[in-house]
Amino acid sequence: MSNQKLAKNISIMSIAVAISRVLGLVRDQVMAFFFGATFFNDAFQIAVSIPNLLRLLFGEGALSAAFIPLYDKEGIENGKKAQIKFALNMLSILTLFLLLLTIIGIAFAPLIVKLVSGGLPKETSLLTIKLCRITFPYLFFIGLSSTMIAILNSHNKFFMTGLSSGLYNIGIIMSVTIPYFLYKLPQSSLIYWAASGVFVGGFLQTIINLPFLRKVGYNLKLTFSISGKNMKVLWQKFLPGAIGIGVRQINLLADVYVASFLPLGSITCLRYGARLMQLPLGIFGVATGTAVLPEFSNLINLKKWDDLGERIRFAMLSLIYIMIPITFFLGSIGKDFIRLLFQRGSFDETATTLTYQAFLFYITGLIFYSLNKIITPLFFAAGDTKTPVKISSLMVILNIVLNVSLLLVLKHIGIALATSLTALIQFVILFVLIRKKLPYVKIKSMKINIIKITSISLIIFAFNLLVNYILNSSDTFTSIVRFAINGVIFALILVVGAVVTKLEYSEIIINKLRLNKFLRKLK
Repeated sequence: MSNQKLAKNISIMSIAVAISRVLGLVRDQVMAFFFGATFFNDAFQIAVSIPNLLRLLFGEGALSAAFIPLYDKEGIENGKKAQIKFALNMLSILTLFLLLLTIIGIAFAPLIVKLVSGGLPKETSLLTIKLCRITFPYLFFIGLSSTMIAILNSHNKFFMTGLSSGLYNIGIIMSVTIPYFLYKLPQSSLIYWAASGVFVGGFLQTIINLPFLRKVGYNLKLTFSISGKNMKVLWQKFLPGAIGIGVRQINLLADVYVASFLPLGSITCLRYGARLMQLPLGIFGVATGTAVLPEFSNLINLKKWDDLGERIRFAMLSLIYIMIPITFFLGSIGKDFIRLLFQRGSFDETATTLTYQAFLFYITGLIFYSLNKIITPLFFAAGDTKTPVKISSLMVILNIVLNVSLLLVLKHIGIALATSLTALIQFVILFVLIRKKLPYVKIKSMKINIIKITSISLIIFAFNLLVNYILNSSDTFTSIVRFAINGVIFALILVVGAVVTKLEYSEIIINKLRLNKFLRKLK
C-alpha cells in the first residue's frame, strides 16, 4: 500500500469519525441543555463510563489488537474461507462471554459504583446505580460492534464502520428530546430516558455492521470451539493485552474516583473537557491508528521493513502536522467553543469556565495521545503484547501519583494535567522501545518538519490572541464572530505555511483535502 493509499484510508476514516464526533457534540449539547453541571449529569457520566471502560478490553482494545494480525495472517496463508471461519468462532465465544459479563454487571451495579466513585453524595450514588443497570448492556453491543468493525477495516471498509458510532449518539439524542417535547418530562424522569438511549444506540451501532459483513462473505452463525492453533494463539496474545488495557483503565477509574470527592458538577465538567479534546483525537488520532493497524500487520507479516518505516513516518508526520496547530488553536478559542456549544439551559457561565479549564490542560497532551495510537498497535502487530502491559502498569502508578499531587493544588484541573503528562512520558518510552523492538525498521529524522509546523502554529496562536484582545466581549454574537475569524486565520496560515515551508508529505495530505487547486494559485 502506497502513502497515497494509506492517506486515502486515513481520510475516509477521518471523515466518517468526524461525522460521528459532530453527532457526539450534539449529544453533549443536549445533555448540557437539559441537565447542566448537576448531580443528574454527574450520575449519567459515571454510569456511561463504566461499560465504556470495559469495552476497551473486548472492543477496539486488547481483543482487536490480538485478533487482527492473526486474522490477516490466516487470510494470507489459508484463504478467505478459513479466515471467516476463524472470525465467526471468535465472535461466537465473545457473544457468550459478553452476555455473561453484562448480567454480572447489572447484578453487582451497587458494588461497582461504590468502587468507581466512593466519594459521591448518597443521592448521586443511588441514581448512578439505577442508571448503570440501564446502560450496562451497552457493553454487550459495543463489544460485538467493535470487533465487527475491526474485521471490516481489515477488508478496507472504513467509512460506514467509522460512521456507525454516530448511531450511538443519535440513540441518546432521540431518547432525550422526543420524550421531553411530547410529555415535558422533568429532569428526574428524563435522565432515565437518556440512559435508555445508551442501550438503543449500542444496538443500532451493532446491527448496522451486519449487511457489510455479508458483503464481505460472512454468513453469521454461532460456532463454538476454543481449540485450534489460531484460537490458542489469540488467547495467549489477548490475555496480556487485556491486562494492559485493564491496567490503563485504572487510570480512568482513578480520575473518576478522585473527582467524586470534588464539588458538585466537577465530574461533568471534566468529562465534557475530555470529550472536546477527544473530538480532534477521534477524527485524526484514533482514525489514523485504526487505518494503519491492518497495514502495519501486513507489512510485518511480509517482512517489508523499509515500507513499514516509511508508513510509520508518514502516519506520525500526518498527525504532527494537524495536532500541533490544533492544540494552539483550541487553546486560544476553547472558551468560545465551549460557550457556543453548551452555555444555555442548565449550563451556566461557571460551568463553561470549569469545563474550559479542564479542556485546556487536556489538550496539552493531544499530540502524545495521538502518537500513542500509532505506536501501540506496532507492538501488537509485531506479536508483542507484554511490553505495552509493563509500560501501562508504570503509567498507572505515575498517573495516580500525579493525580493526587496536582489535585491538592489545581483541583479538577490537576486531573486533566496529570493525564497529559502521563501521555507524554508514555510516548517517549514507547517510541524508544519500538525502535529497539524493530531494529530493521529505519525512521528518518522528523526534527525539521516538527520545527516548521511548530513555527506555523505559534504564528496562528499569536494572530488568534490578537483577535481575542481586539474583540474581548463575552456575549454570544462576539463569540461567534471571534470564533469564525480565528477559524479562517487558522486554515489560511496552516495551508499557506505548509506551502511556503515546503512541509514534507503536505501535498499528499492537502490533495486528499481537495485543496490542490488553491495551492497551484499560491505557487
